[in-house]
Amino acid sequence: MTQKDDFFTQEAYKTLRSNIIFSLTGEEGNKIIQVTSAMMSEGKSITSVNLAISFAQTDRKVLLIDCDLRRPKLASLLSLGANVGLSNVLVDHTLLEQAILPTKVPNLSVMTSGEIPPNPSELLGSKRMTALLEELRQVYHYVILDTPPVNMVTDAVVLASRSDGVLIVVRAGHSEKGSVQDAVEQLEYAKVKILGYVLNGVDSERGGYGSGKYRRYKKYKGYGYGYGYGYGYGYSSPPSSREPEPEERGKTE
Repeated sequence: MTQKDDFFTQEAYKTLRSNIIFSLTGEEGNKIIQVTSAMMSEGKSITSVNLAISFAQTDRKVLLIDCDLRRPKLASLLSLGANVGLSNVLVDHTLLEQAILPTKVPNLSVMTSGEIPPNPSELLGSKRMTALLEELRQVYHYVILDTPPVNMVTDAVVLASRSDGVLIVVRAGHSEKGSVQDAVEQLEYAKVKILGYVLNGVDSERGGYGSGKYRRYKKYKGYGYGYGYGYGYGYSSPPSSREPEPEERGKTE
């Protein structure tokens, strides 16, 4: 990534951060923000990391949680080797302190997914999960939840009612309009607050602040704000865009 690309990326996430704060103005207390996508390989985990970093840079305490208990990504993205994570805490609350890991970024901590359980949806929809999130809300200004794709499994919709707002990640040249619409409809049916969408993977040379940017976002008009310019903050490798093999697809269902 060039210095110019990095500048555009950071500015895009600052804009995203500002609009989230604006969208949640008037709501009391610390915030739980969920990040999801319609399908796989649209960049939700990279977006979650960069958004968490952006909030941490405002001197707010931030906790990033990998709530994808089927295909977790954060431990790999952040080079964390911890085995104790969210799933373990939901089974044994005494492991909470052990599961929260510091990062090199000031004010940012991470909780990985932990061991992959046989019943992800049930764990995420449990009273223990609700109680855990409310406990963490009292400690952190922002809790960012990286959740599975809406159209793949029910996990994201189950968690949505426990968050203050949901961001939908859309990947330029990859996401399909119909899939995004389906995801939005599912979240709206669950009566959750959709903060908007994040359009990532945009070529910074064509992005800019002019009409070219508008043309790229136009076909998703009505789903909220658009942010692009690729990836940054040191975590620049986008998720693989290949289609999952049949046996892999079965693991997400």
